[in-house]
Order: sequence, then structure tokens, then C-alpha cells
Amino acid sequence: MEPLFGLLGKKPAKADAAGGTAPAQPAAGADTIEEAKLRLYKLIIDRYRDKIEEYETKSVSDLKLLIQPRHPLIAKIKEAISENFHPYIYEENFLPSAKMAFSHVAAFKSVSAPVPFWLTLEEIQELMAGDEIDKSIFLCSILRSLGSENAKVFLTDTQNSYVLFQYMGKSYVADHSKGELVEKQSGKDALDSLQGKLLYAFNDREYEDFQESEDAF
Repeated sequence: MEPLFGLLGKKPAKADAAGGTAPAQPAAGADTIEEAKLRLYKLIIDRYRDKIEEYETKSVSDLKLLIQPRHPLIAKIKEAISENFHPYIYEENFLPSAKMAFSHVAAFKSVSAPVPFWLTLEEIQELMAGDEIDKSIFLCSILRSLGSENAKVFLTDTQNSYVLFQYMGKSYVADHSKGELVEKQSGKDALDSLQGKLLYAFNDREYEDFQESEDAF
């Protein structure tokens, strides 16, 4: 009977001069272990893509729940930022605190999943990575924890995501695609600076569908 490795199309390793078995040499152009793993992960994702997309679909109420200003991780970040001020006073210290929060999130690498996939706050922090909406959710959670009543995540039809907030009569745009926190003179100026058509805006307290309403920030 033909050996099993023959049936599988594999040949036994050749014996070396000392009688041992020489290690198999990778074929030219063969994947490395890491490349093979990535190919395997892609196969798994492609096979279960429909189930992943179904499971990861979010409702309006689900989106609001993603902003978590009282989450323990966010509370720790808020505390670390607030320690720079003695004491932290919103009217005096929010803007420099917001800039610290933005710098923290701006350090995260930009990585997009091949399927819709919502990372938790812990996962974003652990990976130090996420896509634009992951970063927006993380930043908005911090800003809300620091006392901002109007910080919201804004989504556009170009798949860009921003965080907008107002403070002391001025508006600010956190643009993750450019790595910038930009001051604007008005809410209209802030909205006009966004790339694409506005679709949704939300935080942990409210949700707005711009496809149904022309009212804005």
C-alpha cells in the first residue's frame, strides 16, 4: 500500500549523510508563518462574513450606548488628565484637557477591519488602534466625562467620523483623518468643514439623523 504521505502528494524528507532526516526547505515563494496565519484569518472572516455583519449591526439605541463617559477605563483617563489641574474646573480647564484627550487618541494607529466590527473601549486602548469611528467613540466618551454637554460623534457618507464640541462660544472639530483638533468660529463653520454629507450624530444622550432633519449642531 502506498504510504499516507504519498496519497497526500507529499514526499518524505531525505536522509542526510549522518542518517538523520534533513529539515524540509520551504518552496520558493512560499508564505511565511505570519503570512499563512493572515491567509487563514481571511478565509475564516470570508466564510463567516454574513454572520459577523448580522451580529455587528447596531440600532440607534446601540450607537448611543457606545459612548460611555462613566466607563472605568474612561474614568481613569479623566483622572489622569484632571491631575494636571488643582482642582479641575470645567470653565477654566476643559479646553486644555480636551487637547490632552485628543493627543491620547491621535496616538492610536488607524486600522480598519475587513468587515463591520465594533471594538470595545478596552480593546481600542489595548490595541492602541481602531478606525475613525472607534477613535471618535473613545474621544467623545472622554470629552463627555470631562463635562462637555455637547460633544458628539458625527458620521458622513464618505465613511469619515468626527467629534464636534462647543466651548466658550467657539466650535471645535476633531478630525482623525488629518490628526487635527481645529477651532472654528461657529457651529456652521464646523459642520461645513466636514468631508462628505452628514448622516448621523450621537452621544450617550441623543441621536440625530441628518437624512431626516436639516437641523444641525
